[in-house]
Amino acid sequence: MIREYTVKDFRDILRIEEEAFSPKNPAYDLFIYLSHSNDLLVADIGGSVVGYIAVMDMNDSSKIISFAVKKEFRGFGVGSMLLDSAIERVRRRGKKAVLLEVRVSNTKAQNLYKKKRFKVMDVITGYYRDGEDAYLMMLDLADDFQ
Repeated sequence: MIREYTVKDFRDILRIEEEAFSPKNPAYDLFIYLSHSNDLLVADIGGSVVGYIAVMDMNDSSKIISFAVKKEFRGFGVGSMLLDSAIERVRRRGKKAVLLEVRVSNTKAQNLYKKKRFKVMDVITGYYRDGEDAYLMMLDLADDFQ
């Protein structure tokens, strides 16, 4: 089930964040998501959070600022459901596009985004802390006929 974040989800999201991104300070990252996102949605299976997506509105578009699914739940459609829910909320707010950055090496995530009709718009050189480049991807909601 996809639902809005509640305080009881904090530790589950921290664990997912640590597993997916190995951040220096995952609690601070989660604070940023809570402070700046318009939507913080979680995938809840049996009372346990197995994925999340954070979306921030920017003028006439929205940006996915973080998105992750626990490793053992990847490949079962959890990410697809989270992404669909986030896109639908953005659409209802009248936004024209959804943006995100993704590692050039993360082909699994890119394939999901392409399946949802995101397109690579640019390459951002050295975007990640380790120096890896990112693709800037965009879903044009004017072209979205779901």
